[in-house]
Amino acid sequence: MNRALKLLALSLALCSPAAVSQTAASQPTTPDAQVRLGNEYLDKHDYGMALTWFRKAADQGNAAGENNVGWFYEKGFGVTQNYAEALNWYHKAADAGSLQAQENLGKMYQNGLGTKQDYHEALVWYRKAADQGSASAMTNLGWFYNEGWGVQRDYGEALKWYTIAADKGDSYAENDIGVLYEYGEGVAQDYSLALAWYYRAANKGLALAETNLAVLYRDGHGVQQDYARAASWFRKAADQGDAKAQFCLGWLFQNGLGVQQDYNEALNWYRKAAEQNYAGAENNIGWLYQKGLGVPQNSQEAIGWYRKAAAQDHARAKVNLAALLEIEAQGDHASAAKAATSSEKAPMLPGGIQAPHVIKDVDPEYSDAARKAMVRGTELLSLLVDDNGQPQNIKVLTPLGYGLFKL
Repeated sequence: MNRALKLLALSLALCSPAAVSQTAASQPTTPDAQVRLGNEYLDKHDYGMALTWFRKAADQGNAAGENNVGWFYEKGFGVTQNYAEALNWYHKAADAGSLQAQENLGKMYQNGLGTKQDYHEALVWYRKAADQGSASAMTNLGWFYNEGWGVQRDYGEALKWYTIAADKGDSYAENDIGVLYEYGEGVAQDYSLALAWYYRAANKGLALAETNLAVLYRDGHGVQQDYARAASWFRKAADQGDAKAQFCLGWLFQNGLGVQQDYNEALNWYRKAAEQNYAGAENNIGWLYQKGLGVPQNSQEAIGWYRKAAAQDHARAKVNLAALLEIEAQGDHASAAKAATSSEKAPMLPGGIQAPHVIKDVDPEYSDAARKAMVRGTELLSLLVDDNGQPQNIKVLTPLGYGLFKL
C-alpha cells in the first residue's frame, strides 16, 4: 500500500481559554500569565520575545512553558534548532502531565529526532496522550498497529483506535479508516465505504483525503469514473501542496482527462511535485523532455530527470534511462550500460534483470521472471513482454503510453 504517512498536527499549549492582553511592561510574574504573554508575542511572530516569556514560565516548572520551549528548539524559532534540547524540554513537560508534550515526545521517538528512533518508546508516550483523550494520539496509535511499528501488525486494533479518534472528529482517522476499506485491510474491501470516509475527511479540508477521493473518481472505484471530478479534488489537494495530488493533476493535464490537454500545465504541476522529490513526477518531466511535449526536445535534460527518479529506485525511470541512453549510444549496448550505472546503481527490473540487457539480449530466465512479475501486477514488465513472456518492441504504446507512470 503506497500512501503518505499522516502528519502529526502540533499545537502550542495554552494555559486557559481566555487570553489576557498584557504587555512586556507589566512584567507578569505568574507562569500562566507569562505563557499567555508568550502566546501574544507568538501571534505577532516575535519569536525571540515569545521564547523569553515561555522560558520564564518553564523555569518555574510550568508544563505549558516547558512544552513550548521544547517546540521552539524543535522548530528553530528564535533559537538554533536543537532536537536534543527539544527532547529534554518535552520530557520535563510530559513528566508533569502535559498532553501536548507527550504527543511531541511520541513524534520525536517515532522519527528519531534528538534520539535514536524507538517505536516502543513512541508508543508509550502516544498511549499516555491518548489516555488523556487526545484524538491525534489515538490516530497515531492506530497507525502504529496499522504498520506494525513496535507492535504486531493488527488491522483490527488499528481500526479500533481510528474509530475512537474519528468519533472525536479527527480527520486523519477518518481518512485512515477509508484506506482500510479501500484496500480491504482488516475489513472486507468496500470502495463505497472508503468513499464515504474519504468524503468526511475531505470535507474538513484534509489534503490526504482529497487526494484519495480523487483517485477513486479517477479509477471508478465505488463510484462512476469521473475524470472531471477527480481533477477537481486533485486540485484542492494540490493547492495545499500535496505532492501526489500535484503529480496526478499533471498526469490528467498531460492526457487531457477531465481537463483540456495542456502539456505546459502538466509540466507546471509535475515540477511542483518534483520540488518535493516525487519520483513519478521526475520521471514524467523526463518523458516530456524526451518527446518534446510542451518543451523543446532535449534528451540530455530527459536523462537528468530520469536519473533523479532512478536514484529513488523508481522502476519506470530506470527503464526509461536505460532505453534513452542506448538510443543516445546508437546501439552501443556496453557504453549505454556503463553510462546508466555511472552515477546510480544499475537500472534493474523486478526479478533482478538489468534494463539495458533486457532491451536487446534477453536473459534466458527473463520470460519466467516476467510472467511471475505480471501475476504480481508489475505493470512495467507487461509493457516489455507479451503473454508468453517474449520481448516486445520497446516503443509499443499502452493506454498510459510507454515510459509514463501513473500512481
